[in-house]
Parts: sequence; structure tokens; C-alpha cells
Amino acid sequence: MVHFWDHTYRCFTFNKVDMVPTIEEYSTLLHYDVRNLLRIYWKQNVNFRGPLANLMGLLVDTVKARLKDKNGPCISWSDIRDVMGKACGDRHLSLFAFAIYELIVFPKALGYVSVELADFLF
Repeated sequence: MVHFWDHTYRCFTFNKVDMVPTIEEYSTLLHYDVRNLLRIYWKQNVNFRGPLANLMGLLVDTVKARLKDKNGPCISWSDIRDVMGKACGDRHLSLFAFAIYELIVFPKALGYVSVELADFLF
């Protein structure tokens, strides 16, 4: 086992063997029924502007104007923070969850978050 230990990454590496669990294995481990695997495996042209506008409580045109392209569509964290300050109740909680999830799991350039998952999450 010692010759499989990678000191650089501090983990075991097994040459060309892929040890990453698949979506199906994650589904089994988490006891979550993945209903539409095609939605996860293949990137489609998803209209995320509508769900994002609904989540933020803004018009679709306003969201479209605020989007930036930083190797994919993203929105400024300050825009989300401003909308969170005006929101209340469930919308505030949903925006907070969206912001934390996006800032930690799928960050883009500094100060921007990816918005492609808005359709998938909400």
C-alpha cells in the first residue's frame, strides 16, 4: 500500500483506476432517488434565467442585464447580497442557501457565483 500513497496530494492513487463514485453510487449512499440522469450527465442549454429571476424576485430582463460571463454565466455576490437584504421569509432563506451553496461548492471568479444550477436546485 505504501507505493500507492501520493505525498503531494496526501491521498492514495491507483494509477489509471477511477475511484470516484458515480451518480448512481452517490444516489445509493445518500438514499436519494435521481429521477433524471440525463439532466445530470449532459450539459444542456438550460434556461436558468427564469428560476433565478423568480428566486431573486426580479424581472428576467433585470437578471439578464446583471449576468456576467466568467467562463460561464455568473452573477455578482453583491447582487445576491442586496436582494437578500430586501427579501424576507422563505425567499430570504432560499437565497441564503443558494448563495452559500454557490460560494462554497461552485465558486467562479472572485466575487461571482455560477447561476447554472438555479434551475436544478430551485
